[in-house]
Amino acid sequence: MSETISGETRALALPTLLRGTIEAARDDAERRGDLPDHLVAELRASGAFSLLTPAEYGGLEVPVTTALTVYEGLARIDPATAWVVWNANFGFTAAMLSEAGAARIWTGGGEPVLANAGQPGSAVAVDGGFRLSGRWRIVSGIEHAEWFVPLGVVLDGEQPAMTEAGKPDVRLFHVSRDQLKIERTWNVDGLRATGSHGVLVEDAFVPADLTANIDAPLRLDRALYRLNPVLLVFAGCTAVALGTVGQAIDELVALAPGKPTAFGGLLAEQPRVQELLARHETAVRAARLFLFDVTRRIDDTARRGEPATLDLHADLHSAMAHAAAVGREALVAMYQLGSSTSLYLGNPLERLHRDGMAALQHVNQAPEFFGGAGRVRLGLEPGLPLF
Repeated sequence: MSETISGETRALALPTLLRGTIEAARDDAERRGDLPDHLVAELRASGAFSLLTPAEYGGLEVPVTTALTVYEGLARIDPATAWVVWNANFGFTAAMLSEAGAARIWTGGGEPVLANAGQPGSAVAVDGGFRLSGRWRIVSGIEHAEWFVPLGVVLDGEQPAMTEAGKPDVRLFHVSRDQLKIERTWNVDGLRATGSHGVLVEDAFVPADLTANIDAPLRLDRALYRLNPVLLVFAGCTAVALGTVGQAIDELVALAPGKPTAFGGLLAEQPRVQELLARHETAVRAARLFLFDVTRRIDDTARRGEPATLDLHADLHSAMAHAAAVGREALVAMYQLGSSTSLYLGNPLERLHRDGMAALQHVNQAPEFFGGAGRVRLGLEPGLPLF
């Protein structure tokens, strides 16, 4: 128990611990379109990449709710850094791989830097493992990654191979840096510093012990590793978005008392501004409460050793889609209320609006998930992947 408390305490201190380094690197990261090496090194050394990694592999092994709190806190400093930290936190795969497979990656020399992509590639079984191929369009933090961890569907001819449980054999593959090609395609404004380039893998051999079926029970039977990987990582993008929107609201609050308006008086004195600020902040806080209520229930379910129900999955998807919708409206409103100030490069509202809108584009928060959640509520199958 003391190790868990220590891990959570260390994790929750990360935004405060790393603030100075992140702020000092923020402008440089924007210019180069990627996090600088020294920042990645400090993130790694601090444990920011090991939130979900098992303790025996040097990780902090914190509950999902704690990990989201860290992502949210980092996003208030810099959304791009928070985004890369979220995408790198795939250390839970040490609990999915065999002991021999995990030992190939977690060698005792510090947390390996990982990057992942959710859209699947394709693989075929061969002697001793698999041959993996695919093109993944957006892989955040890939320039610094030592291992790439994509999804891949194992094929039997033209169709997915089936597991003994009668499900398609969908695996996480651990691909070393020398087995992939980075396609430098990340030419964007929002979340520019994430360096989310494309990745090409062509017929790479991946040993069987560096793969894990996503529906198989994890090797380590502890609370965090009783959860399906979808529940471990899916909501991280929403935590980053909520932190970004929350910081935009705070920036507007800081700006308004000293900003004159074209119609006389200060921005903070305008009844329309006062009402819109309160309405949007209330909506964002309520959406955050719903999301964190769901993740606490997920953590509690795992601690009790109970399976996560389809209803719990549906609540998570609803909470994420709702937070994204509410967050987008609030972000646009803060940008608009900032008027001409929001236009200028270097102004926090300009940067937060740009990065926040990019974060809210992530498919994990798509409004289509409302439909899946509604079908579950009506006793039907969700009809969507990753549910």
